[in-house]
Amino acid sequence: MIHHFIWLCAALLSHIAHAKSRRISHRKECAPFDNGTIIVDSYQLYPENADFDLHQCLLYFGALFNASVIVYDPYKAETVLTIEFPGITRTRPFHIGGVAWDPYTNLISILVDSAVPHETPDHEISGDDYIMRYDPVEKELVWSLNITKVSQGLYGGEQDVEHDSRGHVYVLGSYPGTILRVEPDGNSIEPWYLPDDIDHNYAGLTGLAATGDILLVSDAKNETGSGEIYRFDLTAEKGTPVLVPRTPANSSIESLDAIYLPPKYGGKVLLVSEHYRGVSVLRSADGKWEAAEYLGLIPNDPPLDPDALNTATVEVSGTVFAVIEWFSDPIVPGTSAGNRTEFPLVDITPDIEKLLAT
Repeated sequence: MIHHFIWLCAALLSHIAHAKSRRISHRKECAPFDNGTIIVDSYQLYPENADFDLHQCLLYFGALFNASVIVYDPYKAETVLTIEFPGITRTRPFHIGGVAWDPYTNLISILVDSAVPHETPDHEISGDDYIMRYDPVEKELVWSLNITKVSQGLYGGEQDVEHDSRGHVYVLGSYPGTILRVEPDGNSIEPWYLPDDIDHNYAGLTGLAATGDILLVSDAKNETGSGEIYRFDLTAEKGTPVLVPRTPANSSIESLDAIYLPPKYGGKVLLVSEHYRGVSVLRSADGKWEAAEYLGLIPNDPPLDPDALNTATVEVSGTVFAVIEWFSDPIVPGTSAGNRTEFPLVDITPDIEKLLAT
């Protein structure tokens, strides 16, 4: 096994001036992957989110507590690269949770966030947050922006990213629930959606998922009951949330985290990760998401211990997995994470298919 480490040092705290537009010239087909549930063997991985690069056929994990990115080859069952950032990796208070492959440019968006809002009862906004673009072919940073210069310490809890066909990057913050938009050249980042009341004590938006010019966003509604899904128009200069009504009306989605549109379903099936319950499955028959059917809940895998939480889902070439995380493992002295080595990706594809057949 060859396992490489790279340190990305260039201009972490400011824009990289030579950034240029990059487009995919061609894309190879990834081989089908039907291995069922797999165990990722990676010390201190603790994945908050994951995405599959359909150009290189590799999985990207945000290693939350170590604030690094793990690149994993599921076909060879091995880690092929660890991306670390000086001054960020294994440095308080930084986490890396949001990581996403951009299908329009083949770049990887990496979200570095301060842990403080997620770990304090009042979601205190403290510490710096960065959004970075990484070229997986050249293995270099394209640009990096300091989000805190825009948020001015008023809102934060950044934890998810998405993209549109025009090259924009969207950054979601949970407290109280904001969306920022980065220009394609990485020169600027501006608020795209802000709630009327900026109160960081409120737990709002949790996840992003895009299909065409539709952006779906989950809202925890301050964890006071069922959450909701909203639709945004990515062609708009500013974001305006439109509620996606669900049937049956009494269906509930709770303890929300990431949301995901598996590519195999063509933007018509939305998976909602719920920490303590599992994965809720929603469908829009026409893919317009003006309304949604709640098909049911896929419960967390029973063999997992009670502290295991579902934080995200990801498709690997036809197989959809639940990403499992542990937030409560004791920190190994002298490090930034627990001592866990094995992290399951639970195959939920048959469960999704059963719900779609009903």
